[in-house]
Amino acid sequence: MSKFVVFEGIDGSGKSTIARELDMSIGQLLITSEPTDSDVGRLADKAAYEDTTPYLELFLYLADRAGHTEFIKKEMTKGYNVLCDRYWGSTAAYQAAHGMMEMDYLVEIQMPFVLEADITILFDLPVEEALKRISGRDDTSKYERMNFLEKVRENYLKLAREHGWEIVDAGRRLEEVREDVLALVESIL
Repeated sequence: MSKFVVFEGIDGSGKSTIARELDMSIGQLLITSEPTDSDVGRLADKAAYEDTTPYLELFLYLADRAGHTEFIKKEMTKGYNVLCDRYWGSTAAYQAAHGMMEMDYLVEIQMPFVLEADITILFDLPVEEALKRISGRDDTSKYERMNFLEKVRENYLKLAREHGWEIVDAGRRLEEVREDVLALVESIL
């Protein structure tokens, strides 16, 4: 039976790096991410770099997720284990950080069209360290500010407690994080 794994965490927490490394360690693993490369996903990604409202961003992310979830289900019926780099938790954590919508609402609005993960792993990292890690990037979004990301991190930790996610200390050496994550993923495969 195919499994669905989700990685969550702020930018710079190492989730995308670890996802690529796991791809080499685990067979039949399809890695996908949000926002997707669909037309709607590209619009959602573009909104992260422009002066838009949180409501516009929310509905772009939701539209992208609705289509993405159908893609994930289809691939799982083919026998693939799917690892998704960001899923519904990112929308709740980031959009609630704007302070215009309650996180409970942001979770509830997504539940009719999301797939429950077999395991969700939160890559937890202090914001100051995350910002150091991404400081060399050319394409920083409007979200990548200390105060905003502090709220996002708090939201992620709250979601992890409420939904039984695994929390990994992403501030350690890459090899240590990779070993812990690999053990968690292999435990459900």
